[in-house]
Amino acid sequence: MKKILKTWLSQQCQMLPGATHAVMLTGAPDEGPYDQAFYWPGDQHDHASLQRVTKAALDSKQVVVKTRNNTADETGEPLDALACPLFMNGKLFGVVGIEMTSRSQSMQQATVQQLQAGAKWLDTMTQLQGQTVTDQLVNLVDLVAVGLENENFQVAATEVANELCVRFDCQKVSLGFKSYNRIRVEAISHSTKVDQQSSFVQMLRDAMNEAMDQEATVVYPLQTKDDLLITCCHALLSKSTRDTSLCTVPLIKNAKVVGALCLERAKDKPFDCETISQCKQIGLLIGPVLEIRRQEERPLPAKILHAMQTWLGKLFGPKHLPLKSVVAVSIAGLIWLSLASGTMSISSASLLEAEVCRVVVAPQQGHIAEAPVRAGALVRECEVLATMDDRDLQLELRKWQSQRAQLLKEYRKALASFDRAEVAILNAKRAQAEAQIRLVEQKLERTVLVAPFPGLVIKGDLSQSLGSPVERGEILFEVAQTDSYRVVLEVDDRDIGLISVGQRGKMKLSGLPDQLIDIEIERITPISASEDGRNYFRVEAVMDNDSDLMRPGMEGVAKINVGDEKLLWIWSRRLVGWLQLFAWNRLP
Repeated sequence: MKKILKTWLSQQCQMLPGATHAVMLTGAPDEGPYDQAFYWPGDQHDHASLQRVTKAALDSKQVVVKTRNNTADETGEPLDALACPLFMNGKLFGVVGIEMTSRSQSMQQATVQQLQAGAKWLDTMTQLQGQTVTDQLVNLVDLVAVGLENENFQVAATEVANELCVRFDCQKVSLGFKSYNRIRVEAISHSTKVDQQSSFVQMLRDAMNEAMDQEATVVYPLQTKDDLLITCCHALLSKSTRDTSLCTVPLIKNAKVVGALCLERAKDKPFDCETISQCKQIGLLIGPVLEIRRQEERPLPAKILHAMQTWLGKLFGPKHLPLKSVVAVSIAGLIWLSLASGTMSISSASLLEAEVCRVVVAPQQGHIAEAPVRAGALVRECEVLATMDDRDLQLELRKWQSQRAQLLKEYRKALASFDRAEVAILNAKRAQAEAQIRLVEQKLERTVLVAPFPGLVIKGDLSQSLGSPVERGEILFEVAQTDSYRVVLEVDDRDIGLISVGQRGKMKLSGLPDQLIDIEIERITPISASEDGRNYFRVEAVMDNDSDLMRPGMEGVAKINVGDEKLLWIWSRRLVGWLQLFAWNRLP
């Protein structure tokens, strides 16, 4: 029994990819203590965390999965711990715990199903008694190992057929699996290739179909006259092979027949009850293993077709009421969307801008002396925004004033001496000095920066820059009027083709979410801009109504009505456009 349990534990771990180590505890059924332990691949691992999970499974008598239990020593990959209780004749006689690499919830469920199926096989196998039965169990486990040894399904199936042919002293063993509701012979012992068109393979296929249709093991010649099974195809196959004895066992996976195993013996070696029982056990064990391998190696179109068939079978077959309800509601909703119409609107980000905005720039090079106003302040017309330091200009003004006085004195002296040439020269110099004085006076007048009109200062804060130098033409303030605004929409380039001048819509500002503002498209700028990974066009609109609470720079969301369309088109147009662009980009 220990050899059987060790072999079973080893095979289960080899069937689970990513398994690192495992422990199996057994004892007296429903009594315990469960202190007989088996380890895989050895007892050199630390099984403390895994034993805690197995203890929880023993207490609850249910499968326990602990996700991200630990990390692998070599790779640092997270590990899952899974424990599954084992039952014999409905009594708990142990538990198996396996630690494996972390996997998704669906893969965890598949692992649990595989362990539960293995537990059922072990339950069936342990019910056999005697040394002969023990040898049969080892043979079954060895067959599973043969089926899993090779990565290629065709090679694995052929090796299983060869192994069965030797163990049961058969002339030929064949394996067939259902494909698209018809049987296909996949492997024949001691044959590297199966000719599907040959008459022998066709008769073999008919015999397998005969057993599959009846979902029973068919033995020919019949053992007793009381057997009610149909054996017409088996009789033809036996006759074509010199009256050989035949035994065809259906291969079952998840309570469904997925294939058949056909064994041929010489006429003088009919199949007895013990051999038939062993063949049935082999069919229960090896059938699901090879079927999983076969399904994994199918091409992608075949997998897609099988998935569609499975889904359609659930949809139009019995049971699965939630799925049918969801599909029915979805179809009804799709029909309603394709028939109902609604107003289609284009949403876009919006920005409030002042219709009239002026900038106040530095009239000359200098330094900031005072700045009583900063951004956000409401100002009146000609209100002082800032003043520049005029000390250098005052000095320059005094310089030219003193020079003018000196020239005037010299001019009078030359005039008294009737020196006409000197008078002309001094008169020109005096005019030059007066021009410089007027220029300096104008510069002094411009040192005071005033608002051009009543409005809101939307840019400019010089309160932290007093005494700092400024260059001529540098923008210091921006003043916007608060009595007229325009709306700027950032329309996505995928929607710009639906926008035209004159269309109307609604807008809500973030600062005034309770007010719905009517807008009308006034201008479309034919130049796109790129920002934050998206392209958009600037579209200008006018408001039908405004509020005293509005301020330039407010942002919001605008919706432009572009007409009535089917609801299905409104909700799917973005997806249809993306698919069209994807197909244009990928197709030759």
